[in-house]
Amino acid sequence: MDDNDKLIEEFANLWKMFLSFSNQYRTMKEFPRIERLNTMEISIIRIVYDREDIILKEICNMLDIPKSTLTSAIDRLERLNYVNRTISKRDRRSYGLQLTDEGEEVKNEHLAFERKLYGYVLNALDTTNEREEFLKLFRKIVNNI
Repeated sequence: MDDNDKLIEEFANLWKMFLSFSNQYRTMKEFPRIERLNTMEISIIRIVYDREDIILKEICNMLDIPKSTLTSAIDRLERLNYVNRTISKRDRRSYGLQLTDEGEEVKNEHLAFERKLYGYVLNALDTTNEREEFLKLFRKIVNNI
């Protein structure tokens, strides 16, 4: 195993630990609504509140999933009373999604969860300089993927 393989293995282990922490944290009593949602369902809710008049085809493209997968996820979100299908104002031949009042609560809970989780990540570093360096390196990773 060369040095790069060792680094990849270490990164994989650290990433799994981070995901495990984030999943355990998500199940805390503080976040009961998002606990029962999977990543795709949370992503759909996030997309809907980021882009009000988005159509289903655009969501499929953004998530790179087939229409059947999106339909199943939306059906579940509708059963939970988090979203409603609507006819798009932009393209009356297409359907969009709208958050219900309960969906808005899920959105707010998810934003609180993210803020708290990201705060834990940044506060694990000792100084503002370390946090800024971490963000600089993370930005570089995101821009080069």
